[in-house]
Amino acid sequence: MQTAYQNYKKQEVEGATKGKIVVLLFEGTIKFLRKASKAIDEDNIQEAHNNIVKAENILYELMSTLNMDAGEIADNLMRLYDFMIWQLIEANRDKDKNKVESVIELLLPLCDAWKQIVEKDNIAVVKTPVNREQAKSINFAG
Repeated sequence: MQTAYQNYKKQEVEGATKGKIVVLLFEGTIKFLRKASKAIDEDNIQEAHNNIVKAENILYELMSTLNMDAGEIADNLMRLYDFMIWQLIEANRDKDKNKVESVIELLLPLCDAWKQIVEKDNIAVVKTPVNREQAKSINFAG
């Protein structure tokens, strides 16, 4: 049985734009890395390992979705994701909190940039005039 929160998160992902999904992936990676960092502090090796691996998997997913035809930006993101994964592999091997934290510091501005892109897209959608015929067909009663 799903909790209300799990249902809300499921609906959020299913109804998300591509940009919003990228934001959610960044936020998930940061969340798992913060958990890993805390687990390292607590000497919980298995918890640290599990959360680092989850973060790595998300980064691999982000890598796999890059449009390499987009040019230099995609190339740079690929190298950055590759660097982050390498840092996490080393962090996991050595249970090095500093490497985990350094990856978080790389992810935060990327996440913020994507949030701004998504916000601008949402504003553009709101400002787009609605076709009157389409507006008449909307059923607000459910």
